[in-house]
Amino acid sequence: MSTTALNPEQAARARKNLHFILQRVTSVGNAPIALAVGCDEATISRMRPEKFEQFAQILAVLGLKVVPSEMRCFNERDIEMFIHGSKRWMEHVQGLDQLEEG
Repeated sequence: MSTTALNPEQAARARKNLHFILQRVTSVGNAPIALAVGCDEATISRMRPEKFEQFAQILAVLGLKVVPSEMRCFNERDIEMFIHGSKRWMEHVQGLDQLEEG
């Protein structure tokens, strides 16, 4: 990665972003991307890796991350609340027969 003023957390996020971007570009190919955005396939080829790296860094600075579209993102605090509640409920369960009630 090029020399940047990103903090270590941003730099790590930028590397992950770049990894996912390049991985998906490789799997999809330049032609479909170029067609979708209305440019030449060569334009997409020239963007790699420097422009994609820069884009990945911009996303990291903005506090954003690249994830596959089939993924769902959740607030970590919300998930911790559900885990905590589930653990507390399970502390009171004595046997399988209790799970069948009500």
